[in-house]
Amino acid sequence: MTHRPVPSEYNSYYEGYVSSAGDDPIAQLEQQIVAFEKARGLDESAASTPPAPGEWTLKEVLVHLCDFERMFSYRALRFSRGDATPVEAFEQDTYVATSGANRRPLSEIVDELVSLRRATILLARSLSEEMLDRAGLAGGHPVTVRALIFITPGHSEGHLADLRRDHRELR
Repeated sequence: MTHRPVPSEYNSYYEGYVSSAGDDPIAQLEQQIVAFEKARGLDESAASTPPAPGEWTLKEVLVHLCDFERMFSYRALRFSRGDATPVEAFEQDTYVATSGANRRPLSEIVDELVSLRRATILLARSLSEEMLDRAGLAGGHPVTVRALIFITPGHSEGHLADLRRDHRELR
């Protein structure tokens, strides 16, 4: 990618994510796989216990990352292919609450997330500058494909920082 997205390419809600993305978001997407893989070593009970009341468990965070990866890659695919049909926002708390994450084996969740991330990387590598410049409406706001590619690793960075804080094995 030749440049970072400018603020007019995405909703201001995503500014923190774009700011947390490196100048090479594809390299950052790849590096984050290492962090995801570290979660395999955690105890199932620890991964299913929230760090504090009302907070998500490690499994729930990882499933949320899966959901986010799917949603934002789908948006990038649609818009990059010239399909500007608006897509709705998704309610992350409802998705997490109904995901059944804590009943699933941690290794299965990590496998899913790593597979999704590898697919996101392949999609991102396939995009031309013209495709990156294309945009659509997501959650009622315009967003370019380029911005979506930057938002994805930036979003993961915040969750990984929280997971490292709560689980020393991930540091």
